[in-house]
Amino acid sequence: MPTQVNHYEAALQLADQGQYQQAYNSIALHLEQAPDDGEVLNDTGVILHCLNRSRESIAHLTRAREISGDQPDIIWNLVEAYLTEANIEAARPLLQVMEANGTISFDVLNRAANILLNEERLSEAKELLEWSLRLCPEQEILEPMLKIIESKIQQPS
Repeated sequence: MPTQVNHYEAALQLADQGQYQQAYNSIALHLEQAPDDGEVLNDTGVILHCLNRSRESIAHLTRAREISGDQPDIIWNLVEAYLTEANIEAARPLLQVMEANGTISFDVLNRAANILLNEERLSEAKELLEWSLRLCPEQEILEPMLKIIESKIQQPS
């Protein structure tokens, strides 16, 4: 009697080994059988993100969130995908969700602030960097950065 392949478990093992395309191929087969499984959609999103297919990743992660709610791992993965796409508008409200569920990190805030700095949205970047500094006061580099940002904000246009 032939054994049935568990495509989901195989996908997770392949992903752990860094074989993301093979992992995606396997998880896609499983997803055909379980299209409304939030955990599988989340893991599919992560694998797609590892394949640098962040837009597809976002679609899967958004669906996972619709099904499973604001699960910390789904929110984290969604923020990572949005930051990769430099979509700060979509990522920003999720930072509040991360704070509420205790998963916010200074690194995520700093990367979000960097996107804002690149867009010359200085006041918003300053706000995120101040939040980051409150989370982790040991970031000595942020104080001088904040002073420079503040001086640029106060300069007349």
